[in-house]
Amino acid sequence: MRFRSLSTAVCAAMIFGVAAHADGITVMVNGTEVISDVPAQMMNDRTMLPMRSVFEALGADVTWMGDDRLIFAMSGASMIVMQIDNDKMSVQRASEDGMEVITLDSPPYVYNDRTMVPVRAVAEALGASVEWDGDTKTVTITNQ
Repeated sequence: MRFRSLSTAVCAAMIFGVAAHADGITVMVNGTEVISDVPAQMMNDRTMLPMRSVFEALGADVTWMGDDRLIFAMSGASMIVMQIDNDKMSVQRASEDGMEVITLDSPPYVYNDRTMVPVRAVAEALGASVEWDGDTKTVTITNQ
């Protein structure tokens, strides 16, 4: 019986451990570290942060529509729409006709009651530049 419990635990850890904590990742926006109650995580080689942490650090207003699991973020003349577990992100810029649909390597998901979003995709959609330093595990975002 112990073997079955152990193998069940190992399988569960492998399945649910996909969003393992990325200990030691630092996210900087315009020279200021982004602090969150849920630390940065890696998902499919993408850094994920709680939506409010990253959007608000970039100066965006965020709206959460829980019934539909939708995220709306507006910053300046740009609007982003994302949905939990959906790998499509829609971006509307006032300077462009139509809405751009971007396929995400890692869609938003919920972890510890926080909506996690891919930092690079969100930052670049809002016009920021993003750099990754693998030696120091630092994401550096510069808002234009």
